[in-house]
Amino acid sequence: MFAEFIYCYILRPWPLREITNFILKKIIPEKIKTNSSIIYLNPNDPVISGALFFGVYEKSETKFLKDICFKGMKVIDIGANVGYYSALTSEAVGPEGIVLAIEPDPESFKYLLKTINASKFKNIRPFLKAASDHDNILPLFISKENRGDNRLYQTNQKRDYINVKTIRLDELIIENEIDQIDLIKIDVQGYEPKAIRGMEKIITASKRIILLTEFWPKGIIDAGENPYDFLEMLRNFDFLLYELNKKGKLVLLRRENDAKLIYKYQGRKYTNLVGKKI
Repeated sequence: MFAEFIYCYILRPWPLREITNFILKKIIPEKIKTNSSIIYLNPNDPVISGALFFGVYEKSETKFLKDICFKGMKVIDIGANVGYYSALTSEAVGPEGIVLAIEPDPESFKYLLKTINASKFKNIRPFLKAASDHDNILPLFISKENRGDNRLYQTNQKRDYINVKTIRLDELIIENEIDQIDLIKIDVQGYEPKAIRGMEKIITASKRIILLTEFWPKGIIDAGENPYDFLEMLRNFDFLLYELNKKGKLVLLRRENDAKLIYKYQGRKYTNLVGKKI
């Protein structure tokens, strides 16, 4: 709790942000150990790697995934970054399971491969690609301080970009001879609607699939989509939707409360949604 207080409340306010990020880049270790996995950290990413180092990274999401994963599961980790969730789910699903780790940023992908090799994961299949609703080559706008905030759309900031390959995951799943998916974890900064649209076939075919997705209304709008339409699309896949709150509890989302949910998470605010097939 002390580390969480220091990282989240003392070091994160805007006046201290630049100084904090500079210090974090100096003290982030090469790697950490979580459970029996070794996670390689990106020393140029004070946000995600810093949170992993302090042990405060996405606690609710972590607990949820640990609780629902089981042996033999087939998982897709979209926005794998350095491989934290890929490693977590890989341990949980065991050698009979499969984890497809999707990460388009070459720098993050380098650490993802190090994480996979360090723990000798045999069930993780990494792909240097971005999930989308079409195959293409698109610019990925890079965040210098938070590689988890890379985006496949232009921002109001002056960001450098690299070109990356996008792919419909339905095609990738066929290539990997997978007939159903049990779990999708996705966090792609508002690009979730396009990524999920590229998985229509496998989501429809997978009867017991569970979805964990970030829900950031502003990011969805900035990516050219509509947050209301995104919620409706998920329901049309027969997902019963829940909000995963900060305490790790699932709260049922009713269609009549969509406006309240979207209004609640304005600007940089976001939450996580869980979808379970009806």
